[in-house]
Amino acid sequence: MKTLIVYFSFTGNNKLLANTMAKDLEAEVLQITEPKKRGMFGIMLDMLFNRFPKIDNLEISWQKYDHVLLMAPIWNYLIAHPMKSFIRKNSEYLKNYSFITLCSGRETQKEKIAKQLKKLVKYEPKTIIEFEILKLPTYEEQKDSIYKVTQDDLKIFKEEEAYQKILKTYAIKKEMV
Repeated sequence: MKTLIVYFSFTGNNKLLANTMAKDLEAEVLQITEPKKRGMFGIMLDMLFNRFPKIDNLEISWQKYDHVLLMAPIWNYLIAHPMKSFIRKNSEYLKNYSFITLCSGRETQKEKIAKQLKKLVKYEPKTIIEFEILKLPTYEEQKDSIYKVTQDDLKIFKEEEAYQKILKTYAIKKEMV
């Protein structure tokens, strides 16, 4: 089974997870980028007015892939808008996909993510996985800046049942000799 990982990362955390999962799954990975880097003010306006920002075009041969893993941050219960722009542009190709995020893991967030995906795509995701970063850092690490995921954090995520299930389901199966 050939998997494609498409991710958007504002702080680098989802990029680190995407590249780690790509190695574990032997998957190809593509990054959603914007023609012009935006700051928090632009992001807030997207959230307020439900705008779909411009993103750079990704050349994808969809027929090569059996499954697509979408990865992006969640901002105040909302999928990051550059990812929403990507999904909107490519929804017809997302028949077999999952959504994974590094996020705060707030109550009812998963249900809200599912609603957004249902609105953007004709098909339900195979799974939605939230790797909660608020469980990781200490208060001191959180209070001054945005938390940066570490290799130790990734080890914790890899031990989670959801990560193992993704590996078991979507990793390239090696032929026995």
